Amino acid sequence: MRLSNVQLDCSQNDTISVSKGTQSDAIDLLNGVSSNTSLGSSKFNKPLPLSNSNSGTVHTDRYFVDYDEDANNDILRRLCENGKIIEASNLIDLMTRLGQVPDFQSCVNVSRGLVNTDRLDKASRVIQLMVLSGGVPDIITYNKLIGGLCRKGQLDYAISVMEDMELGGCPPDVITYNTLLRCMFDRGKYDEAISFWRNQLGKGHPPYLISYTILLELLCKNCGVERAMEVMEDMAFEGCYPDIVTYNSLLNVTCKEGKCEDAKMVLDGLLNHGFEPNAVTYNTLLHCFCSNGKWAEADEILSIMYGTSPPTVVTYNILINSLCKYNLLDRAIDILDRMVSEGCCPDIVTYNTLLCAMCKDELTEEALDLLRHLRENGYSLVQITYNTLIDGLAKKGEIKKAMVLFDEMVKDGISPDDITYGSLVMGFSKKDMAEEALEMLHEMNKINCRIRGSTFVIVIHVLCRKKMVSNAVEVLEMMVSSCNKPKKSIYAALVQGVASAGMREEAAELHKKLVELKIMS
Repeated sequence: MRLSNVQLDCSQNDTISVSKGTQSDAIDLLNGVSSNTSLGSSKFNKPLPLSNSNSGTVHTDRYFVDYDEDANNDILRRLCENGKIIEASNLIDLMTRLGQVPDFQSCVNVSRGLVNTDRLDKASRVIQLMVLSGGVPDIITYNKLIGGLCRKGQLDYAISVMEDMELGGCPPDVITYNTLLRCMFDRGKYDEAISFWRNQLGKGHPPYLISYTILLELLCKNCGVERAMEVMEDMAFEGCYPDIVTYNSLLNVTCKEGKCEDAKMVLDGLLNHGFEPNAVTYNTLLHCFCSNGKWAEADEILSIMYGTSPPTVVTYNILINSLCKYNLLDRAIDILDRMVSEGCCPDIVTYNTLLCAMCKDELTEEALDLLRHLRENGYSLVQITYNTLIDGLAKKGEIKKAMVLFDEMVKDGISPDDITYGSLVMGFSKKDMAEEALEMLHEMNKINCRIRGSTFVIVIHVLCRKKMVSNAVEVLEMMVSSCNKPKKSIYAALVQGVASAGMREEAAELHKKLVELKIMS
C-alpha cells in the first residue's frame, strides 16, 4: 500500500512540496513505530499553503499523512520523544491549518521545549494553536512562557499572554503575578506595578498575600518604606489587607539595609493595626539593632520579649554573635549565663561562636575547658568546632595541643579539610618545625586538598631557614604545578623575601629553579 507523504519544506511562495511514500517509510523514519501500525491510507499530491509565524519558510524532513489525524498525532508524539521540537511545532501548525486537532499533551511538551531554548515566539504560537483547537494549556506552561518573556524584557508581551490565558480558561496564579511584578520593578516601572495589582484586584482576582507582600517588599527596596506603607493603606480599600507576615517582610527589608528608623516605622504600623509582634518580628529587630551596635535598643527588645514572646536559642545566638563581633566577650558570656538560667539550652552554634571569640582573644585554655564541657555533656562536635580551636592553638604556638586535638578530631570520625591542615602547617612553620610542616604539606597534596599560595610560601621560608634548600625547591615545584598558580610578582616577592631574611644562597637556588621553569628570567 502507498500513502502520501509531505516534506515540510516551504519554498518562497510558502507551499509544501508533496511526494509519495509508503506508510512504513514514514514510520521507519520516526525510529521505532511498528511497521504494521494502523494508519490512514488516503493520498494527495498537490501543494498546500503554509505560513510560519516567524518567517515565510518552514524546514523539516518529517512526514505528514493526509486526512489522518491519528497518524499525524502518532508522528507528533514521536517527534516529541526524539526532541525534534521545531519539526513538531511545524507539524502542529500544519495540522491546525488543515482542520486537524493536534495532541494537546504534545502541544504542551513542544511549547515548554521551545521556551527552554528561548524560541518564545514559536512557543506562543503553539499555545495559541492549542487553544484554537479547543485545548487549555496548564498554568505551568503559561508561567514558563511568561517567565521566559520577562527574562528577555518583553514585559508587554508577557502581560498580553497573561490576559490571553484568562480568556483561554486558565486564570493566573501567584507565580504569574510574582513574575510580572518582579519584571516591572526590574525595569523601573514602579507605578505601573501598583496599577497592575490594583487592576487585578478590580477584576475580582484573589488578593494573593504572597504577591501583595512581594509588591510591598519591592516598593520598600526601590521607593522607600514610606511609599510602601502608603500603598499598604491604599490597598486596604481594595480589599487587600496585610498580615503579620507582610509586616515582618517589610521589617526584614529595612533591617537588612541597616535602616533602624525605618524599621521602627514599620513596627509602629504593625502595632497601630492591632497586630501582635511574634518571635520573627523581635528577632529581626534585634538583629538590626545588634548589627549596628545599638545595645540599649537591643536590651529593650529583649526585655519586651521576656514579657510577651520568650527568647529562643535563635534570639540568644543573634545577641552572642553580635557581641563577639564587637569584641564584647564578657557581655556575650553574661548572655550565655542568662540564657541557661532562663531554661533555654545553648546549641553548637552558640558554643562555636564563643569558641571563635575566645581563640581570637588568645584565651585558648578557656576554650579547651569549654570544649571539654561540650564533650562531657554529649554535644556533637562538628568540623568548624575543631578547626576553630586548632587554628587558635596553632597561631598561639601551642602546636602540640593542636595536634592532640587533630588526633581527637580524626578519632571522632570528622575529616580534616584544607583549613585544618593549613592551620597545622602554619603552626609547625612558626615553631621552625620544618620537617613536620613539609610532611603535613605532602599529606595535603596526597589527598588532593586545596593548598593556598600563602601556605607554600611559609613552608619555603621555614625550609630555607633550616638550610633544607632541596626540599624548598621541591615545594616550589609543587607550588608552580598546583592549580592555584600565583603571578610572576608573587614568585619574585618570595625570592626577595628569602634573600632579605639573610638567606641569599637559598634565594639564589630558588631563583635558579624559577628560571628553569621559565617563570622568571
